[in-house]
This record gives sequence, C-alpha cells and structure tokens, in this order.
Amino acid sequence: MTPRFVGMLAIAAVVSVAGAFWAYQANNVFVPQAGVGEKMLIGFADKVNNVSAIIVEQGTEKLALVRKDGIWQVKDSGYPVSATKVKTALVGLVNLSKLEAKTANAKKYLLIDVDGPGKKNGRGRQFTLLDGSNKDLSKIVLGKTAAGKAGPGRDAQYVRIASDKTSWLALGSVDATAALPSWVEPRFLKLDVDSVIYGRIEFDGEKVEVRRTGKSDSGSSLFEMLEVPEGRKTRTSTMLKFVATDLVNLDLIDVRPAKSGGKPISKAFIETDSGLKLVLRLVEEYGKGWVSLEVVAKGSDTKAADAIAARTKGWEFLIADYKRADFKKRTEDLLLKVE
Repeated sequence: MTPRFVGMLAIAAVVSVAGAFWAYQANNVFVPQAGVGEKMLIGFADKVNNVSAIIVEQGTEKLALVRKDGIWQVKDSGYPVSATKVKTALVGLVNLSKLEAKTANAKKYLLIDVDGPGKKNGRGRQFTLLDGSNKDLSKIVLGKTAAGKAGPGRDAQYVRIASDKTSWLALGSVDATAALPSWVEPRFLKLDVDSVIYGRIEFDGEKVEVRRTGKSDSGSSLFEMLEVPEGRKTRTSTMLKFVATDLVNLDLIDVRPAKSGGKPISKAFIETDSGLKLVLRLVEEYGKGWVSLEVVAKGSDTKAADAIAARTKGWEFLIADYKRADFKKRTEDLLLKVE
C-alpha cells in the first residue's frame, strides 16, 4: 500500500462515515458521545505501511505473521500467506470508525466478543500490529459483527482498543481470525473431478483401485473397480468414482514443514487425462491427519503440474477428519452387502 493509496482511502472513509452517521441517526436514538466519528486506531493510517508483523490471538490460539523480504508468511513455519488478504485486513483496520460507545464492564465483554485472549473459550480476536523493530503500532480486539446497526448496507462491528475498558460499535468490519485459512488460499489441491482417470488407495494392507471407463450422457465420468472379489458386486459407479475424486480437492486447516521419516498409514495415487500423476501420503499424529503430496509425472500440462508442486512441495497439510476418512477406503466399502 502506497502513502497515496492510504490518503485516498482516508478521504473515501470520511465520506462513508458521514453517510453512515445519517443512516444511523435516522434509525436510532442518537446521544452525542465523546470520540464519535474518530478512527478507532487514531494515526494508524500514517503507520500502516510500516506494519511488518501481525499477531492474532483468539482464546488460546495464536497466529503470528511476518513480512520478510517483502513477502508475508507464517512466522513459525515460513509458509507464504496471501498478500491480498493481509492488505484487506489492514485496510479494514484503518477504516474502523467509532459510532457508539458500548460496555466498559469486562464481565459483559463476552456478550459482544471483545474479551481479551488467554482463556480457552475466548472469542475476541486481538490484533497486535508491529513495525520492523517489533514496536507496537496498535493493538485492538475485534468482536461480533453488527448487521444493520449502522444503517442499510453498512458493515459494523463491536471492537475495543486492547488497553481501554470501553468497547465500541464501529463502522466497518474485519473478518480475519487466528485460523490460518483466514490468511491463505485454503484449497492446496484443486483438480477437475472429471479429469481423473485412475485412483488407488493403499491402507491397512489392502489396495483399492478404480479407473474411468467412459462418460455418461450428461458428461459425468463412469468408473469401475479393479480386482472385484469373485461372486461379489460393486456399489454404483458414482461411489467408485468418489474413491479417486474425493482426494483431488483438499483444503488445509493448518500447515507445517514436511517431517522426514514419518511413516504414512495410507497412500493414494491419482492420475488425470493429461498424464498428471500424484502421490498423496497420510500421516496421523494425536488423532489428526497430515497430508503431503508429490508430483511424480507432470503430463502434458506442465504449467499446472509445476504450480501444484510449487504450492505443496516440502509441506504437510492438516486436513479435516471427514477428508482423513477418504484415505482409509477398503475393498469391502465398495462392495454390496451379501444377502
């Protein structure tokens, strides 16, 4: 963000705040209060370009982001985060403006989610913004959004300066949380399900294989299972298809550098009609599933393959439990029950 950009932003914000006040007064009994109309973070617009670290705390969760060599990343792991999402959050903080003073009673903070961090069930999101010398530039707690409180079509949110007791209803809102998906593109693997021609899962000493046999009249892929036990019938083609296609769109909950020597409990092999071949490995720790990915053949679309490799090489991704279950398919899961 350039100084000129921030300056233009400030002008636009003044116009926006004025409109919000008119709408607010038209729908509420308005009692003038000291500070109304001010920015929540006074002077922050002049310092926003100096932000080099963002610490977000919510309950007992904590996420630290740093800007290193001009690139935003997770402090602990070095995993790159979205510059666009960082910019959106910072601009949102710049724009927060006071509409109405609210509770200063700490016992009531949880009612609007402006409680401070440290407690297991805490809901307030505390943002600490640091410059390159680790000096605090601002610290604010973000609470519940307040739909309709600033007038039609206006965002509003309950907030509190961390060092102050009084909370505020503020014009504007910031959605980011202490969860990593708020700051990255959560989908680390994304393939067209109808491009998949083969899938195999190796789990618990078993091997389940499916392959595409053609297309239906509607264009959906048809699949069959390989090595069907004698005398048994498989479930529908759609169920067989899911063995492979459920694994080609994966979202992360968290990410860490890949650990060497970790023994996978499951392996999945995927091939697409472009010749792209992937191997996915699932490692379990403390009841959670971490997936790593390797491009073993690029196929004809080398650009797409290189993008997948660049995004995933050297990392392990924490996935949701329902996706972890997709790596544990057995032969019996795909067969009809014997009557």
